Amino acid sequence: MRSEPDGRISAAAVFRRIGLFPFLCVVLMDISLVISAVIIAKVLTQTPDIMMLAGLAAVAGHNWSIFLGLRGGLGATAMFGALVAVIPLEVSYGLLGGGIIWLLTGRPSVGTAVGILITSGIALLQVGMGALAIYPLILFSLMLLKQFQVARVTRTIH
Repeated sequence: MRSEPDGRISAAAVFRRIGLFPFLCVVLMDISLVISAVIIAKVLTQTPDIMMLAGLAAVAGHNWSIFLGLRGGLGATAMFGALVAVIPLEVSYGLLGGGIIWLLTGRPSVGTAVGILITSGIALLQVGMGALAIYPLILFSLMLLKQFQVARVTRTIH
């Protein structure tokens, strides 16, 4: 996976190169790792802000791993893990809406963006304007930042 031209070590690369079962294993591991970080933060602090920071740190660590020379995936599966751990009900609506858009458009990136907007909107309706409502957008901004980084690397390669 380290030889991917765009610099990503991603679940999508595993799917393209190895197949469905290894892809599902990677997805499960990515999600579980971030959920574990959030659960540990919850057990230690019982503070939602610290739980969100733990999820944010886990997603950043997934995207820019120090063990991989600051390379990694885009963070969609890691982001999903953080959202499931912090706002599970809200993310279920986002997953449903984003999944429908993905199926209709055939574009996972569009489905992800719509899913994040739905998740954030539902959180806003549930808890009002606050950290929980903008948390999905903050996580998504890490994914966008990684995407811009990957696009820049890909342009310099070609």
